Amino acid sequence: MRWVTFFPKFERVHLTKDVGLIPYYVGLAGHDSMLLGRSNHDLENPEEVSGLKIEKLPELGSKYFLDRAFLNWLEINAKQIDVLHLFHLARDTILYGRYFKKWNPRGKLYLKMDAYNDHLIERKQYSKNPLKNFYLNQVQKGFFKSLHYASVENRQGVELVSATYPELKEKMGYLPNGVNDQFLKDSFDQKHVEGKIILSVGRLGSSDKNYELFLTALPKLSKLDCRFVLVGPISDEFQKRIDSVFKLHPEAKEKIIFTGSISDRTKLYELYAKSSVFFLPSRFESFGIAFTEALYFGACLVGHSGMYAYDDISSKGKYGILYEDNHSDSLVKAIELALIKSDEDGFREEAKAHARNNFVWSKLTKELLTKLGYA
Repeated sequence: MRWVTFFPKFERVHLTKDVGLIPYYVGLAGHDSMLLGRSNHDLENPEEVSGLKIEKLPELGSKYFLDRAFLNWLEINAKQIDVLHLFHLARDTILYGRYFKKWNPRGKLYLKMDAYNDHLIERKQYSKNPLKNFYLNQVQKGFFKSLHYASVENRQGVELVSATYPELKEKMGYLPNGVNDQFLKDSFDQKHVEGKIILSVGRLGSSDKNYELFLTALPKLSKLDCRFVLVGPISDEFQKRIDSVFKLHPEAKEKIIFTGSISDRTKLYELYAKSSVFFLPSRFESFGIAFTEALYFGACLVGHSGMYAYDDISSKGKYGILYEDNHSDSLVKAIELALIKSDEDGFREEAKAHARNNFVWSKLTKELLTKLGYA
C-alpha cells in the first residue's frame, strides 16, 4: 500500500508531531509511505523519525489559491497512491481531495480534522462571497462522499462533527494524538527518574499560551516544596515580565528555571522523566500533545476544561487535577493537589499504563490502518 501525507508547508518541528509521525509509523507497519509538501527543512531528519521518507515540492506559485506544484504532482502520481492523507477541513483541502479522486477514483481519502471544538459547532463558511461559498459547499458535498475516513482528536469533537455534519457521522472516528513510543521504548524505558519537578512546555509569551497566568501565580507557587522548569522560546516582552517579577520576588528565582527552547528532544524527554507534575496555562488547546508526552512518563496533569482533549487524556481527571481557566489561585491549588496526587502509591505506574494503552502512535496507527482497510 502506498500512503502519502500532504502538509502544505512543514518545518523540522512538524516531523516529530502527527504530521511526520503518522507516515513514519505507517512505514514501520510495512507500507510505502511518505510526507509531501514544501519546506525549508534541509537538515537530516531527527533521530526519532530517521527513516521517514520526505518529498519536497518546488515553489511554483498558486493556481487560484491552490498549490500549483501539488496539483501538478497529483496529476502525475495520483494513480499510484492508495491513501491520500490531508489535514483540516478547509477550502484547499476539499478541492485537493476532489482533484485526487478525479485522477484516482479508487484511491482512499483520509482527513485528520485537527480542529478546535468551537469551530465544529457550526458548518464551515468557506467564503464571505455567497456565490463562492455556494460553489465550495457543492465541492464539499463531493468531498464528503469521496472520504473514506475522517477523525477528530477528542471525543466531544466527534459528537460535535456528527451533529453539525450528519452526512459524516458514519465516516467519523476518534483518533487522538500520541507519542513516538518506539523511540521512547528504545531510549527511555529503563531511564525513568522520579523527581519533584513541575514542568511546562510551550511558547512563553505567546498570548494564547497565557504564561502570564504563571507569572501572576509565581509568588504563591514559589512557596511549594518543588522546582519549576519551563521550556520554550521566550519573547522579549515576556522576558521583561519575568525580570520584573523576579525583582519583586527574588526568592522565587531559586525555584524557577527558564530553559528557553530545547531542540534536542532527548534532553526534553529527560526532563519529562524527572517531572512529577506537568501543567499548561493555555487559554485553549485543540489537543495538547505535551500532555500525552508527560503522561507517558507518569506525571500528574494540570489543565482546564478549555483544553478540549484534557478529559480524554487525563481519563476525566483520574490522572490530573482541573483548575479554573485564567484563575491564578486555582492554578496554585491545582498544582499543590497534583503534587500530593503524584505521590500516591501506584499513581505513576497507572498513569504510564494509561498513556501506553491509549496515546502511542504504534497503536493509534494500527487503529487508523484498520479503519482504512490496511491492518
